Amino acid sequence: AASDVYKRQHKAAAEARERFSELTKAYSRCFATEDGQKVVEDLTRKFLLDNSTDLGARNVEYEAAYHNGEAGVIRMIVHYIQQAEKV
Repeated sequence: AASDVYKRQHKAAAEARERFSELTKAYSRCFATEDGQKVVEDLTRKFLLDNSTDLGARNVEYEAAYHNGEAGVIRMIVHYIQQAEKV
């Protein structure tokens, strides 16, 4: 019984790794083109590098969290591209 649970967990983990690998490769292919690279560079500039919160904003905490979420999406895209290069 315990070995069956282990086998199922091991199989599920292997399947999850395979799905992640395929997904990172898809991101890499998508952004590997000249246009894709331009898009990533533009998104990085807009939502990561030039994405500061105005300290005089009405709700600084909300704006900071919102901008952090935007930046997080760009970090995820770049991370997926980098992971695809390792596989």
